Amino acid sequence: MATSQLDTTLSAGAAVVVRSGQGQTVRWGQGGKVRIIAGASSTDMCFSVVEVTDAPGVGAPLHVHHGEAEAFYILEGTIELTCGTEVVVGHAGDFLYAPKDVPHKYLVVGDKPARVLLLFSRPGFEMFFAEGGAPLDQAPAGPPDADAFRRLVEKYDMDLLESAPCH
Repeated sequence: MATSQLDTTLSAGAAVVVRSGQGQTVRWGQGGKVRIIAGASSTDMCFSVVEVTDAPGVGAPLHVHHGEAEAFYILEGTIELTCGTEVVVGHAGDFLYAPKDVPHKYLVVGDKPARVLLLFSRPGFEMFFAEGGAPLDQAPAGPPDADAFRRLVEKYDMDLLESAPCH
């Protein structure tokens, strides 16, 4: 028996289905949004998947994950990923990977927004976005509280190496 977004707790031997447009969606950063597609409770504690949509010129500042690797599958648009000392450009259909413990950042380049699936090797990381995001039905509240964001970054075993909201 398949489960839907309304019940994403994994049952033994059951498929989990999250339909297009389902999942918790929050505002993130400078007008972006994050849709939580899969997390610990729906992946048998194996991984997390979120979909990020950002405008040109927006991305995640330099940061390092100590608890998980991060992969990027680009659905639409173009991003520039800096991973360690390497800089690569990825387009729709490309897959990029940033290993655990390697500083990385990304930026949406070009004149179109990007929509990217972020895959995290540690289940539960999706909650970073749930806890740090804002409801879609509320107007942006302005810059995040720096101390609260620092605590959130530390809680999820990351180091923020540039001073901007991370995703």
